[in-house]
Amino acid sequence: MFSSLNDYIDQLLEAICVVDKDGRFLQLSAGCERLFGYKIEELLGRSMLELLHPDDRERTLQAARDIMAGAHKTDFENRYIRKDGEIVHIQWSARWIPEQQVRIAVARDITKHKMMLNNLQKIAFYDSLTGLPNRELFLDRLQQAIARSRREHLTNAALIALMFIDLDKFKTINDSYGHQAGDQALVSVAQRLQHSVRETDTVARLGGDEFVILLDGADACAKAEQIAEKILHELANPLQFGADSCVISASIGIAYYINLAQNAAEFLHQADIAMYQAKNAGGQRFRIAH
Repeated sequence: MFSSLNDYIDQLLEAICVVDKDGRFLQLSAGCERLFGYKIEELLGRSMLELLHPDDRERTLQAARDIMAGAHKTDFENRYIRKDGEIVHIQWSARWIPEQQVRIAVARDITKHKMMLNNLQKIAFYDSLTGLPNRELFLDRLQQAIARSRREHLTNAALIALMFIDLDKFKTINDSYGHQAGDQALVSVAQRLQHSVRETDTVARLGGDEFVILLDGADACAKAEQIAEKILHELANPLQFGADSCVISASIGIAYYINLAQNAAEFLHQADIAMYQAKNAGGQRFRIAH
């Protein structure tokens, strides 16, 4: 049997802490040492904000204000920086005790859970070869962009541009140099596509040698042809396969979201048709859907 309630609390996996209205540590369980990497005597009197990840500061302060206003938070998550410099993800359950002017909080380390969740998301939504978003994630982002475009569409100007990209004669690389070289080429193409677009754009791999790019925003359509030209220029740089070099070209179809009745599949099909028009014209060019 544990000799006291404090001894029992110290055996818990969760960390329990008491802080004053300014967020300074007043009392801590042994679990706080495991959580933050500091000895309890190093934490007493210090502000929690000193350990808080700077990107989480504002929403954590807001959560503290909500708690002191009477809210009982049971699943608030944020990040802290341990003494060793590692980042720990914490889930909090906290409440305000007005009579004593303190917050009592129970903290649980969910870092491993977060890492596992991130890995599962990568498997589910990202292409394992190139690291790009896969078809499922791309279609989700496209549907969100379409919904936003429908809400904000006040003029005849399209707010979304979509590029469908298919590599020209890609099969010859696999046949001539092997599938490993083909994979290397796809990774290189993915990197060049990402280098050609803006940070706000989405580059995805649909499968095989098919890629798509979603350009979203007020200037998306104005930039589409310029980005297509840049992609063709980037792909013109030869790839090296041992002593051999090979140039990859692509056929690009561009579609603008003007018809608000179109769904995601129809919009993607429109860009696909324009891509085939570019390929039938000899490849290494782009065509715009009409």
